[in-house]
Amino acid sequence: MKHRQGTSLIAIAAVSFIIISSLLCGCADLDGICEPTEPLPVQTPLPSPPQTALGSKTVVIDAGHGGQDGGAVGRITGVKEDGINLSVARLLKDKLEQLGFTVIMTRTSDSALADAKKDDMKMRRDIMNQDGVSIVVSIHMNKFSDTSIKGPMAFYMKGSAEGERLATSIICALCDALGNPRRLANPGDYFVIRESVPPAVIVECGFLSNADDEKLLQTAEHQSKLVEGIAAGITAYFGGGE
Repeated sequence: MKHRQGTSLIAIAAVSFIIISSLLCGCADLDGICEPTEPLPVQTPLPSPPQTALGSKTVVIDAGHGGQDGGAVGRITGVKEDGINLSVARLLKDKLEQLGFTVIMTRTSDSALADAKKDDMKMRRDIMNQDGVSIVVSIHMNKFSDTSIKGPMAFYMKGSAEGERLATSIICALCDALGNPRRLANPGDYFVIRESVPPAVIVECGFLSNADDEKLLQTAEHQSKLVEGIAAGITAYFGGGE
Protein backbone atom coordinates (compact mmCIF):
# COMPACT_ATOMS: atom_id res chain seq x y z
CA MET A 1 0.00 0.00 0.00
CA LYS A 2 2.80 2.44 0.87
CA HIS A 3 4.54 1.47 -2.35
CA ARG A 4 1.42 2.28 -4.39
CA GLN A 5 0.98 5.57 -2.56
CA GLY A 6 4.59 6.49 -3.30
CA THR A 7 4.13 5.66 -6.96
CA SER A 8 0.97 7.76 -7.14
CA LEU A 9 2.68 10.73 -5.54
CA ILE A 10 5.54 10.48 -8.02
CA ALA A 11 3.10 10.32 -10.95
CA ILE A 12 1.14 13.31 -9.67
CA ALA A 13 4.34 15.28 -9.21
CA ALA A 14 5.48 14.42 -12.75
CA VAL A 15 2.20 15.51 -14.32
CA SER A 16 2.26 18.70 -12.26
CA PHE A 17 5.79 19.45 -13.46
CA ILE A 18 4.77 18.96 -17.13
CA ILE A 19 1.72 21.20 -16.74
CA ILE A 20 3.70 23.92 -14.96
CA SER A 21 6.44 23.69 -17.57
CA SER A 22 3.85 23.95 -20.33
CA LEU A 23 2.27 26.98 -18.78
CA LEU A 24 5.64 28.65 -18.45
CA CYS A 25 6.13 28.09 -22.15
CA GLY A 26 2.80 29.71 -22.84
CA CYS A 27 0.89 26.60 -23.86
CA ALA A 28 -0.54 23.39 -22.47
CA ASP A 29 1.08 20.90 -24.81
CA LEU A 30 1.68 17.68 -22.91
CA ASP A 31 3.48 16.09 -25.87
CA GLY A 32 6.57 18.15 -25.32
CA ILE A 33 6.07 20.43 -28.38
CA CYS A 34 5.74 23.73 -26.63
CA GLU A 35 5.16 26.73 -28.87
CA PRO A 36 5.10 30.14 -27.19
CA THR A 37 1.90 32.15 -27.37
CA GLU A 38 3.91 35.11 -28.73
CA PRO A 39 5.25 34.28 -32.19
CA LEU A 40 8.98 34.31 -32.71
CA PRO A 41 10.30 37.28 -34.70
CA VAL A 42 9.96 36.61 -38.42
CA GLN A 43 13.22 36.83 -40.28
CA THR A 44 13.21 39.91 -42.46
CA PRO A 45 13.75 39.03 -46.13
CA LEU A 46 17.06 40.12 -47.53
CA PRO A 47 16.70 43.52 -49.17
CA SER A 48 16.92 43.87 -52.93
CA PRO A 49 20.46 44.55 -54.12
CA PRO A 50 21.25 48.27 -53.97
CA GLN A 51 21.57 49.94 -57.33
CA THR A 52 25.31 50.32 -56.92
CA ALA A 53 25.62 46.51 -56.71
CA LEU A 54 24.40 46.33 -60.31
CA GLY A 55 27.71 47.87 -61.36
CA SER A 56 29.11 44.36 -61.39
CA LYS A 57 26.74 43.55 -64.27
CA THR A 58 27.66 44.45 -67.82
CA VAL A 59 24.94 44.87 -70.42
CA VAL A 60 25.61 44.94 -74.14
CA ILE A 61 23.00 47.04 -75.94
CA ASP A 62 22.77 46.30 -79.64
CA ALA A 63 21.02 48.91 -81.76
CA GLY A 64 19.87 46.77 -84.66
CA HIS A 65 20.74 47.52 -88.30
CA GLY A 66 22.52 50.75 -89.33
CA GLY A 67 24.28 52.16 -92.37
CA GLN A 68 23.00 50.74 -95.65
CA ASP A 69 20.78 48.37 -93.68
CA GLY A 70 17.92 50.56 -92.51
CA GLY A 71 15.74 47.69 -91.31
CA ALA A 72 11.96 47.95 -91.33
CA VAL A 73 10.32 50.99 -92.90
CA GLY A 74 7.26 52.82 -91.60
CA ARG A 75 4.19 52.17 -93.73
CA ILE A 76 2.94 55.77 -93.57
CA THR A 77 5.89 58.05 -92.80
CA GLY A 78 8.64 55.96 -94.34
CA VAL A 79 10.75 56.25 -91.18
CA LYS A 80 13.55 53.71 -91.01
CA GLU A 81 13.97 51.34 -88.12
CA ASP A 82 17.70 51.82 -87.59
CA GLY A 83 17.39 55.42 -86.44
CA ILE A 84 14.68 54.63 -83.88
CA ASN A 85 16.71 51.65 -82.68
CA LEU A 86 19.69 53.88 -82.01
CA SER A 87 17.60 56.51 -80.26
CA VAL A 88 16.06 53.97 -77.88
CA ALA A 89 19.43 52.25 -77.35
CA ARG A 90 21.08 55.55 -76.34
CA LEU A 91 18.29 56.34 -73.89
CA LEU A 92 18.51 52.83 -72.46
CA LYS A 93 22.26 53.19 -72.03
CA ASP A 94 21.78 56.39 -70.02
CA LYS A 95 19.07 54.79 -67.88
CA LEU A 96 21.05 51.64 -67.10
CA GLU A 97 24.15 53.63 -66.22
CA GLN A 98 22.06 55.69 -63.81
CA LEU A 99 21.00 52.42 -62.19
CA GLY A 100 24.63 51.38 -61.80
CA PHE A 101 25.09 49.00 -64.72
CA THR A 102 28.13 48.96 -66.97
CA VAL A 103 26.98 49.35 -70.57
CA ILE A 104 28.64 48.51 -73.88
CA MET A 105 27.05 49.62 -77.16
CA THR A 106 27.56 47.71 -80.40
CA ARG A 107 27.09 50.91 -82.40
CA THR A 108 26.85 54.54 -81.36
CA SER A 109 26.26 56.24 -84.71
CA ASP A 110 24.06 55.88 -87.78
CA SER A 111 26.77 53.84 -89.46
CA ALA A 112 26.99 50.07 -89.47
CA LEU A 113 29.99 48.37 -87.90
CA ALA A 114 31.27 47.31 -91.34
CA ASP A 115 30.33 47.81 -94.98
CA ALA A 116 29.48 44.17 -95.57
CA LYS A 117 26.54 42.76 -93.60
CA LYS A 118 28.45 39.57 -92.80
CA ASP A 119 31.36 41.54 -91.34
CA ASP A 120 28.99 43.80 -89.43
CA MET A 121 27.32 40.84 -87.74
CA LYS A 122 30.65 39.21 -86.95
CA MET A 123 31.77 42.37 -85.15
CA ARG A 124 28.55 42.46 -83.16
CA ARG A 125 29.10 38.86 -82.16
CA ASP A 126 32.63 39.64 -80.97
CA ILE A 127 31.34 42.52 -78.83
CA MET A 128 28.55 40.41 -77.31
CA ASN A 129 30.85 37.55 -76.40
CA GLN A 130 33.73 39.47 -74.86
CA ASP A 131 34.71 38.63 -71.30
CA GLY A 132 32.56 40.00 -68.51
CA VAL A 133 29.33 40.51 -70.44
CA SER A 134 26.30 39.53 -68.35
CA ILE A 135 23.45 39.88 -70.86
CA VAL A 136 22.76 41.17 -74.37
CA VAL A 137 19.74 43.32 -75.28
CA SER A 138 19.16 43.97 -78.98
CA ILE A 139 16.76 46.80 -79.81
CA HIS A 140 14.56 46.51 -82.91
CA MET A 141 11.29 47.68 -84.46
CA ASN A 142 8.90 45.15 -85.96
CA LYS A 143 6.74 44.83 -89.06
CA PHE A 144 4.04 42.41 -90.18
CA SER A 145 1.67 41.94 -93.10
CA ASP A 146 -1.34 42.29 -90.79
CA THR A 147 -1.29 46.02 -90.05
CA SER A 148 -3.59 45.65 -87.05
CA ILE A 149 -0.87 43.92 -85.02
CA LYS A 150 0.93 46.28 -82.64
CA GLY A 151 2.83 46.47 -79.37
CA PRO A 152 6.16 45.13 -78.11
CA MET A 153 7.52 41.60 -78.31
CA ALA A 154 10.59 39.87 -76.88
CA PHE A 155 12.48 36.95 -78.41
CA TYR A 156 14.93 34.53 -76.80
CA MET A 157 16.91 31.67 -78.29
CA LYS A 158 14.74 28.58 -78.20
CA GLY A 159 16.02 26.14 -75.59
CA SER A 160 17.79 28.81 -73.53
CA ALA A 161 16.30 28.82 -70.02
CA GLU A 162 18.16 31.99 -69.01
CA GLY A 163 17.30 33.67 -72.27
CA GLU A 164 13.64 32.89 -71.67
CA ARG A 165 13.81 34.21 -68.11
CA LEU A 166 15.43 37.43 -69.32
CA ALA A 167 12.95 37.91 -72.17
CA THR A 168 10.00 37.18 -69.88
CA SER A 169 11.20 39.67 -67.29
CA ILE A 170 11.62 42.36 -69.93
CA ILE A 171 8.37 41.84 -71.84
CA CYS A 172 6.32 41.80 -68.62
CA ALA A 173 7.88 45.03 -67.34
CA LEU A 174 7.67 46.62 -70.80
CA CYS A 175 3.97 45.85 -71.19
CA ASP A 176 3.35 47.20 -67.69
CA ALA A 177 5.19 50.43 -68.48
CA LEU A 178 3.11 50.94 -71.62
CA GLY A 179 -0.16 49.98 -69.93
CA ASN A 180 -0.60 47.04 -72.32
CA PRO A 181 -1.81 43.52 -71.50
CA ARG A 182 1.16 41.28 -70.78
CA ARG A 183 2.47 39.07 -73.56
CA LEU A 184 4.50 35.90 -73.46
CA ALA A 185 8.14 35.94 -74.52
CA ASN A 186 8.69 34.20 -77.84
CA PRO A 187 11.32 31.59 -78.72
CA GLY A 188 13.24 32.24 -81.92
CA ASP A 189 16.40 31.45 -83.83
CA TYR A 190 17.95 34.73 -84.92
CA PHE A 191 21.63 35.62 -85.26
CA VAL A 192 21.98 37.84 -82.17
CA ILE A 193 20.29 35.46 -79.74
CA ARG A 194 21.76 32.36 -81.38
CA GLU A 195 25.37 33.55 -81.48
CA SER A 196 25.42 35.22 -78.05
CA VAL A 197 27.07 33.24 -75.27
CA PRO A 198 25.49 35.37 -72.48
CA PRO A 199 21.69 35.30 -72.16
CA ALA A 200 20.30 37.46 -74.95
CA VAL A 201 16.99 39.01 -75.93
CA ILE A 202 15.69 40.81 -78.99
CA VAL A 203 13.25 43.51 -77.93
CA GLU A 204 10.87 44.44 -80.73
CA CYS A 205 9.53 47.75 -79.43
CA GLY A 206 6.53 47.97 -81.72
CA PHE A 207 5.30 47.58 -85.29
CA LEU A 208 6.18 50.13 -87.96
CA SER A 209 3.54 48.41 -90.08
CA ASN A 210 0.86 49.63 -87.64
CA ALA A 211 -0.18 53.28 -87.91
CA ASP A 212 -0.55 53.84 -84.16
CA ASP A 213 2.79 52.25 -83.31
CA GLU A 214 4.55 54.01 -86.16
CA LYS A 215 3.47 57.36 -84.78
CA LEU A 216 4.21 56.55 -81.14
CA LEU A 217 7.64 55.01 -81.76
CA GLN A 218 8.89 58.33 -83.11
CA THR A 219 7.92 60.32 -80.00
CA ALA A 220 10.25 61.06 -77.09
CA GLU A 221 7.51 60.29 -74.57
CA HIS A 222 6.89 56.79 -75.90
CA GLN A 223 10.58 56.04 -76.23
CA SER A 224 11.01 57.06 -72.61
CA LYS A 225 8.28 54.59 -71.57
CA LEU A 226 9.98 51.86 -73.58
CA VAL A 227 13.27 52.51 -71.83
CA GLU A 228 11.66 52.56 -68.38
CA GLY A 229 10.06 49.19 -69.06
CA ILE A 230 13.15 47.53 -70.53
CA ALA A 231 15.34 48.82 -67.70
CA ALA A 232 12.85 47.63 -65.09
CA GLY A 233 12.83 44.18 -66.67
CA ILE A 234 16.62 43.99 -66.72
CA THR A 235 16.84 45.10 -63.09
CA ALA A 236 14.22 42.54 -62.05
CA TYR A 237 16.10 39.80 -63.92
CA PHE A 238 19.15 40.44 -61.74
CA GLY A 239 17.03 40.41 -58.58
CA GLY A 240 16.96 44.15 -58.11
CA GLY A 241 13.25 44.68 -58.64
CA GLU A 242 10.76 45.76 -56.00
